[in-house]
Amino acid sequence: MNGTTRPSRSDAASVLFLKDEAVCLNVRPFSKTSHMVTWMTRDHGCITTPIKGGQRTKSGFLGCYDVAYTCELVYYAHDRNGVHHIRECVPVTFREALRKGWRAAAAADYACDLTLRTARHNLPNAALYAHLTELLDRLGDCPKAFVPLALLWFESVLLRVTGLMPDFTLCVACGGQPSADFSLEEGRFYCEHRPSRLIKPDSIRLHRDIPELFAFFLTHSLAETLEAAVASERTDDLGRPEPFPGIFGLRRFLGLFLCGHLDLLPGPRRTVLDLLLSGNAAAP
Repeated sequence: MNGTTRPSRSDAASVLFLKDEAVCLNVRPFSKTSHMVTWMTRDHGCITTPIKGGQRTKSGFLGCYDVAYTCELVYYAHDRNGVHHIRECVPVTFREALRKGWRAAAAADYACDLTLRTARHNLPNAALYAHLTELLDRLGDCPKAFVPLALLWFESVLLRVTGLMPDFTLCVACGGQPSADFSLEEGRFYCEHRPSRLIKPDSIRLHRDIPELFAFFLTHSLAETLEAAVASERTDDLGRPEPFPGIFGLRRFLGLFLCGHLDLLPGPRRTVLDLLLSGNAAAP
């Protein structure tokens, strides 16, 4: 399967016959033996497929899908319906390592849920799919102290590929020096040269290390980021590893920015990060 659209079409039913590779984001009950599954596909964006009778003993779908699995799908895409009928599901990557460590499992579940809440249905986003698979592939052997760092990397690149990246551009009129006040509503630094008739927006204080670290994530793969973190011997005043300056400030900033611009509740993110940090006192 190469993820391409087959040219065949049923004119009577107005249905496309598609093949694609996809990551399973969410599995929820549909009936006693059926599931409603949401996928992030490589070429067709986020889709939902009911798998009827998937939990029956003799079902051909039994054991073929689970959260964070990568599968090859064959399904009928309806032009006027967001729910598509699946025909085949063949697992490609099981990622068993995610089932052996609770830190990796919690991080993978959060990443899949964040993708589910961010990706648009039936709107292709190959970059988001590539970043998600890179994260899931790396979490299994990621040093436990740097699992939260991997999530910060994913959140950063997710903002870029969804077109919601914060604007850290410096003001030329200010001599290239940014203000410490960052407007979450506007997604950029507050500048004293803005028209006086405009009301100053609510803002937060940002250290200069935060834009630099954010830019580092955007220009380096997860593998490169983790290698740099492992090689670093930096620690904060409490003896916790601080591989990059501004890591704690960026974690707070991303939480506020995601909730403000993606209309997300802070609870799930706070829960998974608190779980990871409390489970390992040395985590960033």
